[in-house]
Amino acid sequence: MWAAAAGGCDAPAGDGATGRIQPAYNKETGRLERITYDRNGDGKLDAWLYMDGTRVALAELDENYDGKVDRWEYYGDQPANASGRDDRGLPLPRSLIVRAEQSTRDDGRVTRWETYEKGQLAGVQEDTTGNGRVDKWERYENGALRELQLDTKGTGHPDRRIVYPDDGGAGRLEVDRNGDGQFTPVTPQQ
Repeated sequence: MWAAAAGGCDAPAGDGATGRIQPAYNKETGRLERITYDRNGDGKLDAWLYMDGTRVALAELDENYDGKVDRWEYYGDQPANASGRDDRGLPLPRSLIVRAEQSTRDDGRVTRWETYEKGQLAGVQEDTTGNGRVDKWERYENGALRELQLDTKGTGHPDRRIVYPDDGGAGRLEVDRNGDGQFTPVTPQQ
């Protein structure tokens, strides 16, 4: 994720000298339009950040470094804050990620969809089998996984779910035995 870049694209120590981060500006307006980056230092670009001045609009990433974009991140404006700083006193980024799409099967087809709230992962839907149908759902609260649902029968609806407690302990497995959307906990004798 380009979260660090969204705050103004500060180069990691030493990267500016090697040319791994390259900004591109509009010749007429002088506004920043794009930043490219060689994240793994192999001499090939693997990240393209599209800008509207200092605001991030879109990031395209080559996550497996095969020369093809396989992740797209979409950004929106940061909600206004009177101080412009976070709880630690650090400057807030001007843009926050709101959603992302990813090809997880190296075929260029999007199979994972992520949603974000206030820059934190809130939900994921994924086609883990590559058949064009979502079969895995994840729900997050404050960055922590709270619920995982799975379609193990290929019906297009979840029939298993794991609910995770606030304390980070082991999740509770539940099943929908008859496809009516009602989940019941699995007990050891079942």
